Amino acid sequence: MASLRVRIGEGDTAQPILLWDSIWQPQHGFADWALADPDEPQNQGGLRAKAALHTSVIQLLFTDKRIADDHPLQYLVANGDPRGWWGDGVDVRGDLHETDLGSLLWVFERSILTEDIRRWVEAIALDALAPLIKQLAAVRIEAKASAEFALNRLDLAIQIYGRDGRQVYDNRFEDIWKQTA
Repeated sequence: MASLRVRIGEGDTAQPILLWDSIWQPQHGFADWALADPDEPQNQGGLRAKAALHTSVIQLLFTDKRIADDHPLQYLVANGDPRGWWGDGVDVRGDLHETDLGSLLWVFERSILTEDIRRWVEAIALDALAPLIKQLAAVRIEAKASAEFALNRLDLAIQIYGRDGRQVYDNRFEDIWKQTA
């Protein structure tokens, strides 16, 4: 005969949002996942899930978005490979209003750093991060690319502001020229 054990209070505590964190590794040019920290008792043995906004920024900036045939930066694409993430071919909601995930930062892998390219990086970053505004995770996003032309180095600073006007995210991606290659 089986018995039923009642555990009073189980499930009363808030459950974690288990969207695992992508940890950007600039020296390798890709993101990876980390195991949960000891201060995540409800996620023991799982993947760390503490930085959903930062993970979204990494995924949106550093996932290769497919470049359109008529895009003005098409001339930078090597071997005619438009890249793109396979998941963009799947319409999850069936409403055909989903935007492609990622950015076109990858097209600059073999580029010479110029002022025009610096401006393009800012525009591409803002375009890539626009879903955060559409999904109401942010009301304003700023992207500032700073170039050291002699060193062929480009840093990208991202600031995101919440509905109350306060800054909710501030991060600098250093030397993205090397990170996207």
